[in-house]
Amino acid sequence: MHLINTWKIIILSVLAFVLAILIGAQMSSASSQKVHKPVVEEIGELTDEELLKMQKELQKPVKESGRFTEGVLWKIEKDKEFIGYIFGTIHMNDKRVNEVRKNIIDRFDEMTSFAMESFPSDHYWNPYHGGQMIKGDMTLPKGQTLEELIGKDLYVRVEEILLDLGLDKQTILHLKPWAAMRSFAVKAENTEDLILDYELLDRAAAQRKDLYQVESIEEFLVTFYAMPQDVQIKLLEFTLNSYAQMRETINMMLEAYLEEDLLKMYQISTSFIPNKPEFEKYRETYLKHVVKDRNVVMEHYMRKPMREKNTFIAIGALHLYGDQGVLALMEKDGYQVTRVPISNKNSVGKSEG
Repeated sequence: MHLINTWKIIILSVLAFVLAILIGAQMSSASSQKVHKPVVEEIGELTDEELLKMQKELQKPVKESGRFTEGVLWKIEKDKEFIGYIFGTIHMNDKRVNEVRKNIIDRFDEMTSFAMESFPSDHYWNPYHGGQMIKGDMTLPKGQTLEELIGKDLYVRVEEILLDLGLDKQTILHLKPWAAMRSFAVKAENTEDLILDYELLDRAAAQRKDLYQVESIEEFLVTFYAMPQDVQIKLLEFTLNSYAQMRETINMMLEAYLEEDLLKMYQISTSFIPNKPEFEKYRETYLKHVVKDRNVVMEHYMRKPMREKNTFIAIGALHLYGDQGVLALMEKDGYQVTRVPISNKNSVGKSEG
C-alpha cells in the first residue's frame, strides 16, 4: 500500500492534472463523452516528416521581434471570418486565477467547441494501466540506479528532499533524472478544487461542446524522456540548487500571468538555470523540448477545431510567447490573431496580424 501511495505522489508531481484521478480527485464528466483525439491521419494535413521539419526550423537561433510578449486571450480570424479564441492558461489551482476566469467565461460559453491539452479520454487516465505506463516511463531500465547516474553526493541531496515529500527510498533510487526533477514540489497555497483548464473542460462537457485535445499525454511525456541524459542530470542539479526559491518562483510566475506578461513568464520558466554562458545550452535544450517542440504539435492539432470554427482553445500561456510560439505559427498558416486584454494592466489590444 505504501508503494502505491508513493507512486501516486510522484506521478501527481509530474502530471498533476492527469493523475489527480489516481488519488481520488474529481473525475471530469468529459471522460465518457466522445472526443477528438490528436491523430495525424484524422486531421490529414501534415505528415510526421513535415512535423519534424517544422520542429527543426524552430531549432534555428531567432532574434525575437518583440511581438507576442503580452496577452493571454486572443481572437482568431481567417480572411476576416471569425474562428474563435485562444487562451493561455496557467496550470495552478490558485484562487487568484479566478479573476482571469471571470473575464473569459462569457466568451467561452458562446463557443461550440473546446480544445485543450490532454484530458480524460486518453488511455493514460485509466487508474491502473495509466499509472503503470507512466511509472514505466519514469523509471530507469532494470539494473540502473539514479545514484549511479548522478553520483553519491548529488543523490544524497535529492533523496533527502524527495523523502520529505513522501517518496520511499526504492522509488527514488530508480527514477530517471527528469522524473526526479519533476517530482520536486512545494505545498500549494490559496487553492481551489480544480485547475482552471479542467474546470473549463467540465463546463464544456456540461454544455455539450465538441471536445478536442491538442496534445496527447504520450507526446507530453516524451518531451522529458527524449532529452539527452546528461542534460536531464544537469537540469536536476539546477532544480535541486534552486529548490529553496521554488515557492517564490511560483508566485512570481503567477503574478506575471495575472499581468498577462508572457515575456516575464518565459524568463521565469528557466530562472532555475544559472545565467552563465556555459549553461545556455541547457536552457536552449530545455526550452526546445518543453516548449518549442510542443508548440508545433499543438498548433498542428488546433487546425481541426479551427476549421470547424466557433472554438475556444486553452493551452499553457508559455506556448503563446514569441516568434516561435503558437500565435506566430498560426499566422504562418494564414490566421489573424488580435489580442483581447483581460487584466487590469493598462494595455491596449491590437492586431498582431
